[in-house]
Amino acid sequence: MEDQINSRPFTPSPTLAFTRNVALDLVLTLFLCGTWNLFVQYKQIQALNYLLKEERYVFWKIYALSLLTCGIYYVYHKYCKARDLAAILKIEENGEVVLAVVLTVIGLPFIYDAIFQDKLNSYFAHTQ
Repeated sequence: MEDQINSRPFTPSPTLAFTRNVALDLVLTLFLCGTWNLFVQYKQIQALNYLLKEERYVFWKIYALSLLTCGIYYVYHKYCKARDLAAILKIEENGEVVLAVVLTVIGLPFIYDAIFQDKLNSYFAHTQ
């Protein structure tokens, strides 16, 4: 009996796996000159793929294409993320997409990531 209990893998709930401390992420992103936001992006991509029930976003592909296109693909990625989040949350798509693109273009994508994460946190809190 004990072997069966120990042999089962631990699978955290989506709430535990995909919710994050937004304030801490912002502080670490600013303190580490934006590099922490790469980890935040990775975790948000995992959460979004989970909600979409498909592997639509691949972190390394997004990162590589963003470097190759000097950030143009990154703006497109933010647009797609915002569009998909709006569809999942059933909220106004235009406002979400405009906010994501404008904040990314003016150099504040980590601010949109904080807003995005707050919406993910609220979604997972209400679905559990």
